[in-house]
Amino acid sequence: MEDFKSICVTEGIKKVDVIKNPTSFPLIGKGAQGAVFKISSDKCVKICAKPEFAAKEGNVLKIAQESPTIPRLYEVGHNYIIMEYLAGPTLFQYLESGGILSEKLMRQILFVLEEMKRLKFTRLDADLRHIIVTKEEELKVIDHYSSFTRIRNKPELIFKGLKKLGLLPMFLEELREMDPESYIEWKNLKK
Repeated sequence: MEDFKSICVTEGIKKVDVIKNPTSFPLIGKGAQGAVFKISSDKCVKICAKPEFAAKEGNVLKIAQESPTIPRLYEVGHNYIIMEYLAGPTLFQYLESGGILSEKLMRQILFVLEEMKRLKFTRLDADLRHIIVTKEEELKVIDHYSSFTRIRNKPELIFKGLKKLGLLPMFLEELREMDPESYIEWKNLKK
């Protein structure tokens, strides 16, 4: 069996660089802290550029395991995290390719934000590219490195993504009906 531990990544300018991948495990994404490879039909591994990156994100995932919006965690190692592989597009890809910002999806976005608050995350926001739409059409949030360290108490990145897709006015209109309190708190984020 191939060993993902032979994969090597290093810090890059904005994203990590994959220095070596002698395995057949495909790269499915990379960010500032690590690169993610699919290792089975239901698991992926995030190889981090520094061991402290794996420890920090692994800790967040451990704390948040009971949440339905968080990928299942299997193992945290020296510089890696094995977690649930989530098949499906990001929320940005889903909406960009014609997916509907339905009432169900709106409620799920609000549920994700409520879950972040319930889990006592200090970053109550996520980039649309870090929210996966599963085949069951449920939302799961990935990339939790700064969930307890970055402070953001409003969904600025979600609004930025919706604005880029031209969906922010519709979102705000629906939000006003669905959750007037959040609408009042967030309506000026669009500026």
